[in-house]
Amino acid sequence: MSSITNPHLSKTRFTAGLQCLKLLYLGYYSPELADPVDPGQQALFDAGTHVGTLARQRFPRGLLIEDPYYEHPRAEASTSEAIANPLIPAIYEAAFSFQGIRIRVDILSRSGNDAFDLIEVKSSTSVKPEHIPDAAIQMHVLEGSGVPIRSVFLLHIDNTYVYQGGPYDLDRLFRLEDITQQARTSLQSVPGSLADMWDVLHLDKAPPIEIGHQCTRPYRCPFYGFCRQGLPEHHIEQLPRARPDFLEKLRTAGIQDIRDIPPDFPGLSANQQRVRDSIATGQPYVGPELSNALSQAAYPLHFLDFETFNPALPLYPETRPYQVIPFQWSLHVMDSAGNLSHVSFLHHTSDDPREAFSTSLLDAIGPEGTILVYSPYERTIITQLASEFPRHEERLLALPDRMLDLLAIVRTHFYHPDFHGSYSIKAVLPAVAPDMSYRDLEIQDGSVASAKFTRMIAPDTQAHEHEQIRSALLDYCERDTLAMVRILHALQSLS
Repeated sequence: MSSITNPHLSKTRFTAGLQCLKLLYLGYYSPELADPVDPGQQALFDAGTHVGTLARQRFPRGLLIEDPYYEHPRAEASTSEAIANPLIPAIYEAAFSFQGIRIRVDILSRSGNDAFDLIEVKSSTSVKPEHIPDAAIQMHVLEGSGVPIRSVFLLHIDNTYVYQGGPYDLDRLFRLEDITQQARTSLQSVPGSLADMWDVLHLDKAPPIEIGHQCTRPYRCPFYGFCRQGLPEHHIEQLPRARPDFLEKLRTAGIQDIRDIPPDFPGLSANQQRVRDSIATGQPYVGPELSNALSQAAYPLHFLDFETFNPALPLYPETRPYQVIPFQWSLHVMDSAGNLSHVSFLHHTSDDPREAFSTSLLDAIGPEGTILVYSPYERTIITQLASEFPRHEERLLALPDRMLDLLAIVRTHFYHPDFHGSYSIKAVLPAVAPDMSYRDLEIQDGSVASAKFTRMIAPDTQAHEHEQIRSALLDYCERDTLAMVRILHALQSLS
């Protein structure tokens, strides 16, 4: 155990402890073991911070406690002064401590009669079960510190709000929901949970908690990779769509490796049975109908991929919070002689990309031939665009009828042991085309592409960074469609 003899908790550590006591311990004593935060995750954190700052305007004329988190005693002193001044209607980032627990409250609003309302701000679009204990631990500290709480509210994004341009209409952008009763009910379990957490934090080493459903619920654990060191190459978690209760049945039977699952083990779906058999034999599964599925493709073949982003705070008029906005496409076209050409589109300015995205796509795709995609995503985006731009509706809606989903074909008719339970294009490509992957690219997945696009169009992005991101986005999206070409070739060679 660390040399820390008087550990302290925060609301973040408290909710981590509710998810997993090993997560709490590692986060406190060994944070360096956590998985790296990728740009996509960081973008989510940054968006949450931006939402929290904007939300304060719903409770105007408040005072921000600007003392940093690592100066908690000073922040507490500033908070005490603000509470004592009745002319301050709201306090942002108010600091309190009680029985070794330190918290910063998003918004503390005066409600009269010397009481306060506690407002927890979330960038989600609804109240979620995990939000309740977050509020409860704050009530525990506040009321333990002598601050009476009248009501508890969750302030979250309302994704039915349609942005009209200019300043946001904050009364419509945010929804305020009263969660007082739920929080008070949850408060009853706080002392018992705290007792367990203090016990764990005084151990000499992390508690021996086995991996399980808590590793991803309600959030993916930052120590996900660390806790999976030394597991079998084909661990049972790699069974596609395996329910937590089924995985627990396997663990109870002493099974950790897919290769050790008996062929007649009850509960295996047909697909899981194929995966089990493929891994046990070390041979790919090739379905008898693969050739028929591929024969639906008619030349010229169009390999199509989109990139999108979904900003929490809408950027363009007539869009909603978290609305999916397409900003890039890549298209490889193959004729019947095997000749391959490529064309692409990337919006790189701060205006709405959807119109240019739609017209350029319609101009690029010929009137004949199959459009190959990898997932139903492109179909969904095109249908959405058709409803948003009626003048293009007829031409756009003609495209999904020509689409053939390679992902559905792979999932139904093919499995390779090197997929390790994933049918994503990033897993399938190196298994069927070992000379090709995404490892040489600056951008390697869609969440990072979204984050990079957001950065590219930001007003403070310098020209050299803008160009660097633009080049990386073009390379990434082109790789996706070229990967589809290689996957199709591999499947055709097997059928």
